[in-house]
Amino acid sequence: MLRAIDKLINATTMYRLVLYYLGGLLILGLALSAAGVLPVDPVGIITTTVVLLAVSVGTNLLFSRLLGVWTNQESSIITALILALIAGPVSVTGDPTRLGIIALAGVFAIASKYVLVLHKQHIFNPAALGIFLTGIIFGEYASWWVGNSVMLPAVIAGGILVLRKISRFRFVGIFLGLYALFVATSSLSQGLPLPMVLQSFGYVFLHTEVIFLAVVMLTEPVTSPGRFHQQVFYIAIVAFFLLPTLTIFGMSFSPAEALLLGNIFSFAVSRNRRLVLPLSRRVEHGGGITTFAFPYPQGFNHKVGQYMEWTLPLVSSDNRGNRRYFSIASAPSEEELLVTARFYDRSSSYKEHLAAMEPGDTIIASELSGDFVLPSDSSKPLAFIAGGIGITPFRSMIKHLVNTGEKRDIVLLYSNYGPEEMVFCDLFQEAQEKVGVKTVHTLTDPQRVPADWKGETGFIDSSMIATTVPRAQERLYMVSGSPAFVEHMKTALRKLGVRRTRIRTDYFPGYA
Repeated sequence: MLRAIDKLINATTMYRLVLYYLGGLLILGLALSAAGVLPVDPVGIITTTVVLLAVSVGTNLLFSRLLGVWTNQESSIITALILALIAGPVSVTGDPTRLGIIALAGVFAIASKYVLVLHKQHIFNPAALGIFLTGIIFGEYASWWVGNSVMLPAVIAGGILVLRKISRFRFVGIFLGLYALFVATSSLSQGLPLPMVLQSFGYVFLHTEVIFLAVVMLTEPVTSPGRFHQQVFYIAIVAFFLLPTLTIFGMSFSPAEALLLGNIFSFAVSRNRRLVLPLSRRVEHGGGITTFAFPYPQGFNHKVGQYMEWTLPLVSSDNRGNRRYFSIASAPSEEELLVTARFYDRSSSYKEHLAAMEPGDTIIASELSGDFVLPSDSSKPLAFIAGGIGITPFRSMIKHLVNTGEKRDIVLLYSNYGPEEMVFCDLFQEAQEKVGVKTVHTLTDPQRVPADWKGETGFIDSSMIATTVPRAQERLYMVSGSPAFVEHMKTALRKLGVRRTRIRTDYFPGYA
C-alpha cells in the first residue's frame, strides 16, 4: 500500500502536489456548498478563487518584469489557492467592495515576495501576510472556511499525502502535540473542569483551521527554519500565539499573526539566502553522473551534509517542475560549491536543462537546510552508508576531514550497481591514508562485477555490515540514498541490533 502511495506522489513535485491538494479542497468545498452541506456560497467560492488567481498571477508577472527577474508562477498559484480557502468567499453581485479587498490580499501576498526580502529571499508566509494586511487596514479578516468540520476528512487525507512527500510528519506532530498541551494548560489554569477541557480539545482540532494551517502554511520551506532544533522553537512560537484564549496587553492573535511571528523567529535564526550562481565548470564521471561546480558565494556558509533547493528558469516544464533538492557535495573550505546529479536516458525537463548547462549559465540556489550533518563529537565512531548518488553528502563530510586533518573512526559502505557509477574514489583513498576513513565498496549487479574486483558484492545487509564494520553496534549510522534504499538499511540495522537512536537518515523534501 505504501509503495503504491509513494509511486503516486513521487510522480510529481512537492509544489505540484500541494497545488493539486489545494485545488481538490476547493472543488470539494464547491460541491459541498452547492449541496447545502457547507454554509458557504458556491458562487462566492468560484468568484473569489478566479479573482485571486488573476490578481496573484498578474502581480507576480508585473513585479518580475519591473525588476527584471525570472519568476515561478507555480508559487503564486499556490498562494492564491490558499487565500481562496481561508478568505470569506464573496461574489461580485454580493459585495464588490469586499471582493476588491480580498483581491488586495492577493496583491499584498505576492508583492511581499519582492518587497519584504533580504538576500533575495522573502521573510513572511505570503498568504498569511496578505490576509493580515487586509485585516488591519480594512477590517477584512479571514473566515478560514476550510476549517469547517465537513472539510476535515479531505484536509487530513490530502495532508497525509503532502506530509509523506515532504517527510514532515514529525514536524506537524510536534506542533499539534504542543498546541494540545498549551490548550489543556490554558483551560485548566482557568479552572475549567476536565469534561470542558476535552470538549475544547475536540473543538479546536475538529472545527477550526489548525490542521490546515499546520499542513499547508506552517511547513512552507522558505519561511520555516532548516534545522530541527530551530524548527522546535518556531513550532512552539506559532502554537503558543495560536491559542484562542491568549491575550497580551488586551490583544489576541489570529492564525495569520501567529504564523507571521514564527516567520520572524525563523528569519532571525536561519538567515536563508537566495543565490544566483553561474556555472564554472562541469565534470563527467561516467555512469550518467555529472558534478557541477559554481563559485563559492562570498559570505555563504554551510555545514557539511546540508542540502539546498536548486531552481532552473524553465520556460515550460513537465509534471516534475523546475525545482530539485540536491545535497552540497563540497566542503566549506573549498573554493567551489559542488552539486552532483545522476542522469538517465529518459530524464525530466529539469534534468535535460541541467545536463545542457554550459559555463556562465545560471541556476538559483536557496533554502539551505538539513540536520544530516557531521556530529560535533569527534570521538564518536561513525558508519556512513551510501546508495548510489546518496554519496554526495558524505563527499562533503570526508573532504572537510581531509582539508582540516581531523581524524575520526569512520567506515564508509558505498553501494553501486556497477564500477562505472563509483565517484570520488580518489578522495576516499586519500581520506583512508590521511585521516583513517575506511571505505568498503560493494557492487549489486552480478553482470557488471569485474573479474579483478576486490570489493564486496551484493546488497548491503546486516551480515555485510557485521563483517565489514568493527564494533558495529556501538556506532552512529548515517544513511543516504533513495527512500527504498534508506528503508532497506534501517531494517538491516535493526536486525543487527542497532538502536533507532543510532540511525540517522538523509532528508530530501519531495524526493522522486
